Amino acid sequence: MPEGTGNIVNISAKISGSGLGPAGTGRVPTSVNAPMGEAYEAYWNWWLREYARQIGLRFPDLSESGHEPAGGSCDPMATIERLYRLRGCDAVFGLARAMGSPSGFDVVSLVLTSALSVQDLVRRWSGLLSLQASLRYQERNAGHGFVMSEKDSSLVLSPHKVRPANRKPFGPAMLAGVVTGTLESAGLSLRGIWSVPRGGAAKPVFRFGTFLGETMEFDSDIVLMLSGGANALKRTPGFPPSLGFRHLLDPGVGPVQLRLVKRLVDTLEQSEGDHAALPDTAARLGLSSRSLSRRLAETGIGYGRLARFVRLRKASRLLLAGETSLEDIAYRAAYSDRHHMSRDFRSMAQITPSGLRDLLAR
Repeated sequence: MPEGTGNIVNISAKISGSGLGPAGTGRVPTSVNAPMGEAYEAYWNWWLREYARQIGLRFPDLSESGHEPAGGSCDPMATIERLYRLRGCDAVFGLARAMGSPSGFDVVSLVLTSALSVQDLVRRWSGLLSLQASLRYQERNAGHGFVMSEKDSSLVLSPHKVRPANRKPFGPAMLAGVVTGTLESAGLSLRGIWSVPRGGAAKPVFRFGTFLGETMEFDSDIVLMLSGGANALKRTPGFPPSLGFRHLLDPGVGPVQLRLVKRLVDTLEQSEGDHAALPDTAARLGLSSRSLSRRLAETGIGYGRLARFVRLRKASRLLLAGETSLEDIAYRAAYSDRHHMSRDFRSMAQITPSGLRDLLAR
């Protein structure tokens, strides 16, 4: 039994009644995601803005006279909180579930969406949290136990074990929805979700596709019960996923600009050794430096920032592929050396390449 699953046995007992309890388009404030690194912040701030935009599209009746229309707030969190107040956990969970598995690149999403099994997903997730906490708080194993599993029958999420914790009232429902959508996109299905307050009785909140109208409190454990004991995660022929950079661009970028960005990313992916300088890359694309810079400015991203994200993704994919020499990875991903690669991993993902290598090798 994996480390920490003794707690899950107690939770499962509470659910079954045999244990302790009875049966039963703006800018996101940087404090939300910034502590997790630039790459994480870029994707999940975009995700929150998109979530708020979907609220405006799906729940237009939430706007009231004298109030900002749903999805139009300069702070997406305010829009989401309004959805929670007026529509409850069901709406927050359902929309997060519908948005499914992450589509944009950050190191954590790439590592988690390439897991091969539920147990592998749990091990990687716990390990990443521990790596990040060791850098940010100099605490080993901080946040360990945020996600656990009991064999292949359930996942247990404990939001209160992670800091800095987002204690928004809608947080647990949103987290459960994101994880549910991600698992379903990997071919798994859920037969139920239970909320288990610390020191209280477990209660079902979701069963066989129907939300039961209950709430999920921040201090509760969230138990996702998997159907059929399935453990393997289905993957597309493109495994491991690349996860793109569309979220880094301005809204409304047209197909011409998107094609340019794709050509640029493909060109940068081929670079090895030191950084690919702007004039050299522009020449490979048949453009002048000035023309490439101007056309990139129309998309909302600069050459240097996009190149940093491409290097980070390439290095992460090499680690996922089992490469172990950090010197070779740094060279192939166009870092000047392994120390520069390590600095970028720290600032953009709050982990180190060596830590990620060791985690993936287990």
